[in-house]
Amino acid sequence: MSIERLQERLAEAGDRKTKEWWEAYLKHSLPFRGLKLPQVRAVLHAWIKTENFIDLLSSEQLDTALALIREPWGEDKLAGILIIQEVLLKHKSIDWESDLPKFAELFDGGYIKEWNTCDWFCVKVLNPLIKQQGKPCATAVMEWCNADNLWRKRASVVSFVNLAKQGDRNFPEFTQMLLDTCGIVIQSSERFAQTGTGWALRELSLADRQAVVEFIETHSTKFSSEGLRYAMEKFPPNLQTQLKQYRQQQLKSIASKTSDRL
Repeated sequence: MSIERLQERLAEAGDRKTKEWWEAYLKHSLPFRGLKLPQVRAVLHAWIKTENFIDLLSSEQLDTALALIREPWGEDKLAGILIIQEVLLKHKSIDWESDLPKFAELFDGGYIKEWNTCDWFCVKVLNPLIKQQGKPCATAVMEWCNADNLWRKRASVVSFVNLAKQGDRNFPEFTQMLLDTCGIVIQSSERFAQTGTGWALRELSLADRQAVVEFIETHSTKFSSEGLRYAMEKFPPNLQTQLKQYRQQQLKSIASKTSDRL
């Protein structure tokens, strides 16, 4: 199985304006060939048919997907992600215990190094994998909150965005587990750790607003303004104002105590 023929098809289908848009949108963190998501999917599935890809062993299919994600091009990475989502996960051929370490290496090896690929991977791979394989898999992904790699840390919360609004209906103790994970990620002041945490909390507030309010109050000084805005996005305006004022009061108190010690 060779991925070169797929890459040739992706390159042929590329459009210069689309390439320039993607690269500008992601601040030139990745090179692009110039395809939109539906085009990547169409090219990929045509290649799958002509290469008899479905007849391969699932381990070979996964190796191909991982090889594509290791390629530098944005569309190649997406094609690899789509193979995992639309072939392997569809046929329940991914096992979190054996395959999650391989996914972690994509982050730690620098093959997932910006928010776009990170979030695609979270939404299209990790989220459905967690839904398939339940609490043990969710626990393992949440443990990524302790990772040194920023993007794997972000994945520990963003992977749960589409599950968070269900709260404990996902499984017992889900809400507290996600709050504990957010409590670790929010310690990082890095923008994408902050926005990832805020995004997860925003959706979790639909299941348990009070728990999220209490979390914000407890961790108010750890939030960036942007992270807090994300977390409160689905709160009524008066509650947003109240929590912003609380954060400002806490920050002023810390500044005053610091000044007194100097």
